[in-house]
Amino acid sequence: MKKIVLLFLITLLYSTNVYSEITYLQILKDPTDLRLNLQYAKEQELKGEYKSVTATLERLTSLYPKNINLKLYLLSMSIKTDSTEKTLNLIQEIQSSDQISDEIKKQVAQVFDDMNKKKIDTDAIAKKKEREKAQLAAVDQKQAPTEPKSSWTWYTEVGVTHMLNSNISSISESNTKNVGNTVVAMTGVEGDDVATLRNTYGAIYQINPSSNLSLSAGHTTTEQNRATSDENDTQSLSATYSKFLERNSITSTFSFTDANTRRAADSFTKSLSLDNRFALTDKHKLLTGVNIGRTQGDQNSANLTKRASNTWKQGFVIGHEYFFTPQHNIKLKYAFTDTHAIANFNANEDQTVTASYGKNFKVGNLGLTYSISDKDFNEPDTVLAGLMGRKDDSKTKTISFSGNLNQVFSAQKFFPIPKNIGQFLNTLNYNTSWSETQSEGTNLQQNFKKESFTFGLTKRMYF
Repeated sequence: MKKIVLLFLITLLYSTNVYSEITYLQILKDPTDLRLNLQYAKEQELKGEYKSVTATLERLTSLYPKNINLKLYLLSMSIKTDSTEKTLNLIQEIQSSDQISDEIKKQVAQVFDDMNKKKIDTDAIAKKKEREKAQLAAVDQKQAPTEPKSSWTWYTEVGVTHMLNSNISSISESNTKNVGNTVVAMTGVEGDDVATLRNTYGAIYQINPSSNLSLSAGHTTTEQNRATSDENDTQSLSATYSKFLERNSITSTFSFTDANTRRAADSFTKSLSLDNRFALTDKHKLLTGVNIGRTQGDQNSANLTKRASNTWKQGFVIGHEYFFTPQHNIKLKYAFTDTHAIANFNANEDQTVTASYGKNFKVGNLGLTYSISDKDFNEPDTVLAGLMGRKDDSKTKTISFSGNLNQVFSAQKFFPIPKNIGQFLNTLNYNTSWSETQSEGTNLQQNFKKESFTFGLTKRMYF
């Protein structure tokens, strides 16, 4: 554990000068986060990237068509970039809106009048263009040609997480379990803590203002304090394509994971998912998705039964999300997964209903989640429970709070921090959560309760 923390601190010390402004990678994680998108737009405007600003604002106005401030911001950008047609369309849209005050409409009307009354002196414009052309030619002679802006964004992440678990081995509440047709004592480690170190390398390719491709490769090392069952070294690869349309946010993800459990056989997992968020209105979103996956065990002479846990699955998700404000929402989701297995006692149908609440504060984001899962297995495991069928029900409650340390320090006024320190803290993310799971099943070993508390820090660095 000390080595993990030391490595994490060394990485932080050597990353203080790395670029840390808002990028499209952060927007990808929550494309409807109005605060994050506006911060990105303002940073792009300061750098003179007006096309990126306009594309971001157009996407936001389609997500939040009743947000007047967004339309006024977009109007100011269209005027700044001399986009006459776009300006006239926005003015017409604002003038016809019944949600905008008469005072603002008068100001917009004045802009319209100024555009109509503007006289064009063709000779003056021609002379101005000639002067500009001469100036550009002089600049070109003095300056070497610059390389075009890259469409790639490269990053790396390093994170450390520490979890305290009250029942790491899922010991039943009766301390007994079924073995065949008999009941025997169930022993094992209950309270334990787990430390995880994660390192990820990734890249984002900006295909166009409304779509991108995200690639990542990572390595995770997990160490336990008392037990050993969760100790592993895991490699992962993922590719995600995202497309933002007028009312749809579409995401497709492929992932591959090699979980090398140190005292058991490796497991290889491949999954593919397609998800869509459809904006019914600026407050109501419809969530849909489909997924398929496959898990294979690396059976060998030391693990002769690992192949029995091989599974392949398919499922779907449907849900509804309601936004009180862009920073305050509730969500209800239903997920169904049909799992097939070589050993039919591992095959099951899983139905899960999840209700969640989210609220963004200055210092971070609060999340409350409650889920109910119902698993119905195809056949009993005769080795563990004789001819007794198996059905598991579980209920999980989670409270989480996450954000970046710049939010924490910026929310207080006693110790102002320099701008460069704020940029560094802006990509130093924290997350903390508490979770409780209550499981009930037909087998004695499935009747257990556990709680966990997790705290983690992740530093993201862009190049």
